[in-house]
Amino acid sequence: MRLPDFLIIGAAKSGTTTLYKYLCQHPQIYMSEPKEPNFFADNKTYARGLDWYASLFSQAESYQVCGEASTFYTLNLAPEFSQKLQQVFVSQCAERIAQILPNVKLIYIMRNPIDRAYSHWVHYIRVCQYVDLKQNPGKRYVTQKIERFEDSIRRRSHDLDNSNYIERIEQYLNFFPRESFLFLFMDDLIHETADTLRKVCNFLEIDDEIDLTKRESVWANENRSHFDNIIRSRITTPLKSIPGVSHAASLLPQELRDWVYQGLRQLPTGKQIEQKYLPPPMLPETRKMLIERFREPNQRLAEFLNCDLSHWSK
Repeated sequence: MRLPDFLIIGAAKSGTTTLYKYLCQHPQIYMSEPKEPNFFADNKTYARGLDWYASLFSQAESYQVCGEASTFYTLNLAPEFSQKLQQVFVSQCAERIAQILPNVKLIYIMRNPIDRAYSHWVHYIRVCQYVDLKQNPGKRYVTQKIERFEDSIRRRSHDLDNSNYIERIEQYLNFFPRESFLFLFMDDLIHETADTLRKVCNFLEIDDEIDLTKRESVWANENRSHFDNIIRSRITTPLKSIPGVSHAASLLPQELRDWVYQGLRQLPTGKQIEQKYLPPPMLPETRKMLIERFREPNQRLAEFLNCDLSHWSK
């Protein structure tokens, strides 16, 4: 029975998808499909048993190490849970993993906690819009009004709790030794990609000379693509209803169509559509407030990792 040798346990919206895609290119690594089976976090999935979980890695070669990337292992999305219950949820995941995979290696990648929380909120908006479109298949645009990030974190404060990295780490340290972990930062994955991937390969004890960056960057940004698609559809749909426009547009090269669309997006109507469908930016006073909220846990994290995280407080 093949089971994973390593897990990417988070943090959500910190580059886990990008890291997963890079590792999929290494011939000595076999990554699960789907990326996030959430086996240890979801009770219904956990109830499917080890045979089901092992089937995700059954095609791996004997020389490959197996891995998966489920951010739910350090994440809670239930707003009705108190902070204490959220801690129990994460600890339960860690305990389940330790029972079944006592020697597993754990990779935890982090980013500025404020940016992570905001990005997670944007992802939440994207999911809500996707559900809205699914429920209204006849429409080419969403109908729900976007609430501000500030209103969301008042209502869904657990999104901020998920950025308390040291708390998550400490919960896992109750079940795993420090040597079981590799801690990474999203900024390093973006700006020092080759060195960061070498660290991962060394941690997994596989060949670190294979260049995983020779292809075009695999940086994932599903949120931007989603909102761009919605805005483009909302701007161009009225034009396509004009007889002959759709046919004429189909005859133009994609580059010219893109140029026309960008021009339309700069018009007052395009700006209004952007305001309606793009998540509004975080208010400066909110960032200042969150800097203070995360100052103490960030300091504890910096001491634990013996690194400088002062740039997170700017």
